[in-house]
Amino acid sequence: MKHIHIWGIKQNNLKNIEVEIPLGQMTVICGPSGSGKSSLAFETLFAEGQRRFIESMSNYARQFLNKAPKPDIEGINNIPPAISIEQKNTVKSSRSTVGTTTELIDYLRLFFEKIGTPYCPTHNVPATKLSTTEASDLVLEKFKDKRGYILVEIPKGQRVLEGKKLHSLLLQDGYLRITTLTEKKGKKKSDPITYEVGEMVDIGEPKNIKKGIPADTFYLVIDRMAFNDEEKGRLTDSITQAYDVSLKYITGTLIRRALVVTTDGDYLKLSEEPACPVCGYTPPPMSSKLFSFNSPIGACPTCKGFGNVLELDEAKVIPNPELSIAEGALNPFTMPSAEQDKKSLFAFCKKYKIDMRTPWKDLSQEHRDLVWKGNKDFFGVVGLFEYLDQIKYKMHVRVFISRYRSGRQCPDCHGSRLRKEVHHILVNGKSITDLSAFTIEELCKYFENVKLTKHQEEVAGEVLKQLRSRLNFLVRVGVNYLTVDRETRTLSGGEYQRLILANQLGMGLSQTLYVLDEPTVGLHPRDNDRLISILKDLRDLGNTLVVVEHDHDVIKNAENIIEMGPGSGYLGGQVVYSGDTESFYKAPQSNTASYLKPGKEKTLRTVRPVEITNYKYKLELKGCSGHNLKNVDVNIPLNRLVAVTGVSGSGKSTLVTKTLYPALARKLELEFIPAQPFAKIEGWETIKNVLLIDQSPIGKSARSSPITYLKAFDSIRNVMAATPESVSRGYTPGTFSLNVDGGRCPACRGTGFEEIDMQFMDNVIIPCDVCDGKKYRPEILEVTFQGKNVHEILSMTVQEAMNFFVAHPHIRKPLSVLKEVGLDYLTLGQPANSLSGGESQRLKIAKELSQVSQKSTLYILDEPTTGLHFKEIDLLMKVLHKLIEAGGSVVVVEHNLDVIKSADYIIDMGPDAGKMGGQIVVAGTPEDVMASKKSLTGQYLKDYLR
Repeated sequence: MKHIHIWGIKQNNLKNIEVEIPLGQMTVICGPSGSGKSSLAFETLFAEGQRRFIESMSNYARQFLNKAPKPDIEGINNIPPAISIEQKNTVKSSRSTVGTTTELIDYLRLFFEKIGTPYCPTHNVPATKLSTTEASDLVLEKFKDKRGYILVEIPKGQRVLEGKKLHSLLLQDGYLRITTLTEKKGKKKSDPITYEVGEMVDIGEPKNIKKGIPADTFYLVIDRMAFNDEEKGRLTDSITQAYDVSLKYITGTLIRRALVVTTDGDYLKLSEEPACPVCGYTPPPMSSKLFSFNSPIGACPTCKGFGNVLELDEAKVIPNPELSIAEGALNPFTMPSAEQDKKSLFAFCKKYKIDMRTPWKDLSQEHRDLVWKGNKDFFGVVGLFEYLDQIKYKMHVRVFISRYRSGRQCPDCHGSRLRKEVHHILVNGKSITDLSAFTIEELCKYFENVKLTKHQEEVAGEVLKQLRSRLNFLVRVGVNYLTVDRETRTLSGGEYQRLILANQLGMGLSQTLYVLDEPTVGLHPRDNDRLISILKDLRDLGNTLVVVEHDHDVIKNAENIIEMGPGSGYLGGQVVYSGDTESFYKAPQSNTASYLKPGKEKTLRTVRPVEITNYKYKLELKGCSGHNLKNVDVNIPLNRLVAVTGVSGSGKSTLVTKTLYPALARKLELEFIPAQPFAKIEGWETIKNVLLIDQSPIGKSARSSPITYLKAFDSIRNVMAATPESVSRGYTPGTFSLNVDGGRCPACRGTGFEEIDMQFMDNVIIPCDVCDGKKYRPEILEVTFQGKNVHEILSMTVQEAMNFFVAHPHIRKPLSVLKEVGLDYLTLGQPANSLSGGESQRLKIAKELSQVSQKSTLYILDEPTTGLHFKEIDLLMKVLHKLIEAGGSVVVVEHNLDVIKSADYIIDMGPDAGKMGGQIVVAGTPEDVMASKKSLTGQYLKDYLR
C-alpha cells in the first residue's frame, strides 16, 4: 500500500470524511479558516501517528512520554511515526537560545573542547602543556643567545621534609646551590615584572651546613648555562631534571614544573600542565560542560548563566514621570497594601520640603535621589524593595517584586552567560562567545573558511562536518540573520518553526510523517523558494509531508492537494477536493483554485493620493536605532493604508511594534511600556487612540466567547431577564451570567465540561453530567425568549442569531460586524480558547468596527493574513479600507502580496536581514516601489501582477 488511508473522521467539525494521502510525497491541505484543516492534519493525522508510535514502545519508555489523545476516527492504515512542526513558539525559558534549539551550541562546545587553546588573560599567551622538548624550544625562542638559570621553587610549607632532613637529602642527591629571587616592578604599570637572582649559596660548605637551609621559600639551582642551539641537549636534560625535582621535593602537587630566569631578569614558568609561562595562570580543565551556560561548571557565577541580573527598574517604578508624587508617580506606593508606606512617604516629603505637586521629571536631582535612596528618616524606594526581598518566600510578594524589576546585562560576563576563563579559550583567535554573537550566515562563512592544522582537522573533522551541514540548512530556511545567542522566546512563531525544520533536516530521519503548520509565515517571497527546496529535501529523504498552507507558491509545488470546505465552522468539515495538483485547477467546487489559476489577472487598486512632502496629516518618527535599525527617519501618512514590507529580519517589527506603538501609547498616556531608542516623534497630536491588533488569544477561559468579547452578551442577558417568566421568578441579568454563581451550573461552574485527572493516563474531558454540557441550572433553561432558552441562543451561529435578533439592533449590530469580517460561521458561545490566531485577530478588528467611532485612531496590525484564505484576505482588505473611510489610519507589517498591492503607501525595509537591514530602501506608492531596482518587494510585486 502506497497511501495513508484514514476513514470515518469525526474530529471537531469533520463530517465523517475519508482521505488517502500518498506516502513519500508532499501534500498540502488548504481551505478557508475553520474548515477543518488543523483538525485533519494535527488532531487526527499527527495525533494518531504519534499515539501509535508511543504505543509500540515498552512500558518503561512510555512513562517518560506525553500520552497522545486518540482522535475520533473509525480506522487508519499504513500511518508512519509522526512529527509535528507548528508555528507556535511555546518556549518561555530565557536559558533557551537559537544555538541550544538547533543543537549548534552542542557542536560548538565539542569543537572547543577538542581543539580550543587556553590563553592567559593577562599576557595573552597560550596556557598550554609543555613537554621537556617543547619547553626547551620555547626557552630557545624567547631567550636566544642569553644566559640564565634553570631553577625549581621549594616553597615554604610544601616541602617533602623540613630542616636538616631536607638539607641532607639535597646533598645526598648532589644538589649544592640554592638562591633567592627578588621581584622587580617597572616604573609604569604596563612595564613587565622582572626577577633579580640573589647570591648563590653553596649548601655543601661547612658554615652553610651548620647554618642550615632557609626556612622561607628558596630556589634550587639545577643549571646555569647559555641558551643557544649548541646547548639544546643540555637544556632539555636540565629541564627534565627540574621537572623531576619539583615532584620529588614538593608535596601536594602532581604537576611537574620549572622556572627559567635570565641574567637580565626575564623569566618563563614551565609546566607539564596547562599554565601561562609568564605568570603561571592555570586554565580550568577542558570539558564540554565548561562551555555550557546550563552547567554550574561553565555558567557565570554572577548571573548563573542567564546573561543578565534583575535590578529595580526606575521606568517601571515610575511609568509616567509626568505625574507628581501626590498623583501617584511612584507606582508601588499606590497599591492598597502600601497605604502606611504612602503616609511615611508624604510625611518625609513634607519634612524635607519636597514638592509633592511638581511632576517627578521636574523635581531636582537631589530630591529625586532622596526619595529613591532614602535616609535615616525614610527607607526610600530602594529600602522598600530591600525589605520585600527579606519576605519573598511569600508568593504574592515575589510576584509584586517581579513587576518592578528588569534584566540588566551582567557586569561580569557582559551577557555571554559564561565564566570569564571561557572567553580566553580560542580557536583561530575566536572564543565560543565570539562565535555565538555571529549571525548564522557569518558563522557559516567562518566555518567554510576556517584554517586548521592537520592534527586539528583529524580531531574535529566530524564535528566540523556537522556544523557546516546544519548551518547550511539554517541559511536555506531563511533564518540566516539570527544570531546564535539570541533567546528562543524572542522569536516569532514562523522563525521558531523554521529552526525546528532545519533541525529535523540535520537529523536525517526517513520513513516519517511530518505535519507542518504554515511554514511560510513571516517569510518574504524571496525566501519562499529556499523553504520549498528544504521541504523537497525532507521529502526526498523518504518522508511524507503534510503541510497546512495558504501560500500559492507552496500549493503549486505540492504533488497532492486536499482542500477542505466548502465553508467555515459548521459549513466546513468536508473534502472539497483530493488529488494531484494538475487536476486541482479544474476542480469545479474549489474555493482556492480560482485564485491560483495561471493567467488570472491581478490589478492594483486606485490608491488614495499621498504626496508625503506636502501631506498635512503624518507621523514623523526620527532617529530610530533599536536592534538593527540604523538611525531611521520615517514618515507615516495618516488616514491611509500603510504597508511596512521587507525581508524577514529587516527591522519591520522593531520599527512598528517596538518603537512606533510604545512611543505613541506613552504620548497618548494609554500604556507606559519601554520603546526601542528613537530621537523624537512628531505629528501625534491628531491621533486620539492607538491599537496594536495581533493574533494573541482573546481569552484563556472556556467561559470567554465571541459574544462576551463584543459585549453583546450583556444585551442578550438583559433580554432574557426581561421575559415575563424571569420577572415572575425574580431573575436578573446576573442570573444568566457564566462568571458568577446564580444561574450557572454549580458542578462545572459554567464551563460545560469536567476535566478528570486519571493520574497515570491522560486527563479526560467529559461533558458535565449535571448540566449535560449546557452550562446552566435546569430551572434557568426553562426561561425562553421566542421559544429559545439561553443555551440554545449561545449554540446559534452568528448568521442564525442575526435573523433571530432582527428586532434588537444593539445585539444585531455587533453580530453584523462579525459577518463583515467573515466570522458568521462561529457560534455565539464558542470558547475563545478554541479560536485560531487569524480568527482572534479578526474578532479584535470586529470589536473596533462595532465601536461608535474609529476616527483619529491608528490601527497597527502585525501580519494579519496569517492563517487566512485568499477569500478571507479580500474580506480583510475591505474591512481595513472601511476603517480608513471612517477616519482611522492603518499600518500593517506584511509579506502578503495581495495586501501590499492594496496599500496606499509602502515603506520597504532592507535591503537585507539582520546587520544588512535596518534601513528604508524605498517609500511611496506601489508603483514607486515597483519602479525601484533596489527593492526586493517591488520586484516580486511586479512579477505577481504580471
